Amino acid sequence: MAIALIIVAAVLIIVIAFYAVGHAVATTDAMPDQIVVDMHEAIEFCAEALPVDATAVLSYDELRRLLRLHTEWIQAYHWAPDTPEQSDAGPIVFEQFDALPYVLERAEITGLDVPEHLAAAAIEAHSTYLQVAGAIHLENPADVEQDLAQLPLLEAATDEPAHIEGAADNGGDHANTDQG
Repeated sequence: MAIALIIVAAVLIIVIAFYAVGHAVATTDAMPDQIVVDMHEAIEFCAEALPVDATAVLSYDELRRLLRLHTEWIQAYHWAPDTPEQSDAGPIVFEQFDALPYVLERAEITGLDVPEHLAAAAIEAHSTYLQVAGAIHLENPADVEQDLAQLPLLEAATDEPAHIEGAADNGGDHANTDQG
């Protein structure tokens, strides 16, 4: 009788373990892919992507601080949903240069004296890096405003993918994070 009780207990423990492992695997599988952003790689990428007039003025340390402020804005306002319902609501949409006032304000507070056009150039280069890394997706604003029912017509009408244009003529590229 004692042996039968031990066998039943062992089977029960194994079943519970299989259930727990299966549940953990299913939960992990349902999570969106995690994008790892290497700050050193981002600085190098952005330094090469900046216009010549910006690289002549900004040091690597100033660029690093600007990228940190831009990342801080994205984290604080767009990649940290308050509730699980918000994280399931779909992509988070924002304008590429919505961060500019925040970055300039925080730069002033932290003692980083950077003109607006250089901060905008750094944000544009950082947005490009994040797009290349797969962390955000920049869309053509005309496509964003179209009715989804018209999407097949839009895809057939354009042979070229949308691209990021310069900061001066960049009237509002939309960015959204890929939140599974």
